[in-house]
Amino acid sequence: MTKFDKVFAAVILGFIIPVIVFCAFWWLSFLLKIDSRFWMIAGLFAGFILCVVLLRKLRLIDRFYIFNNLPLAVLYIVYSIGIFGFFMGVPVFNVIPGILAGVYVGRKVKLLKQPISNFRSELKKAAIFSALILFLICCCSAWLALADPHTAANLQGMLKLSFEAADTVIWLLIVIGGASLLLLQHMFLLLAGKWAYQR
Repeated sequence: MTKFDKVFAAVILGFIIPVIVFCAFWWLSFLLKIDSRFWMIAGLFAGFILCVVLLRKLRLIDRFYIFNNLPLAVLYIVYSIGIFGFFMGVPVFNVIPGILAGVYVGRKVKLLKQPISNFRSELKKAAIFSALILFLICCCSAWLALADPHTAANLQGMLKLSFEAADTVIWLLIVIGGASLLLLQHMFLLLAGKWAYQR
């Protein structure tokens, strides 16, 4: 395992744990109606401690490239939901998990010294799964856009349109934008996978 592999594993695993604990403490403070600022800081601190403990005790970094599909799928979905929420329902940045999945597949197959046929097969599976998740994310984004009565006005101002954005325009943007994102993610995932495999 190279330094890149360890750093990649540490970043992927080390980022998500503090964020989840931070959000849990934050939401809990709202439910209990207590000082949210204190609990947000406490959650972040607890998240970092838990992250260090889990990564060291369970040796997650060393085992990262032999995870089975279930924890990887959960990790991917959590990242996808987090990115979708962080960017307030705009799915453009949801191609990032797909790129990371490509890198993971490439390095995993390389480290395990599997044949090129396995690499192609695993990359294809990752591409299909990533496309499915992104499609669902795009559907959620489309639903939010169509349900928001201010979408037409927002598009008109953002794109500086001289006419009011009708439902037809919104639907065209949804379909073309969603298809473009799916295509871009597929291309980036394949490129990232090949790059990682050839490292």
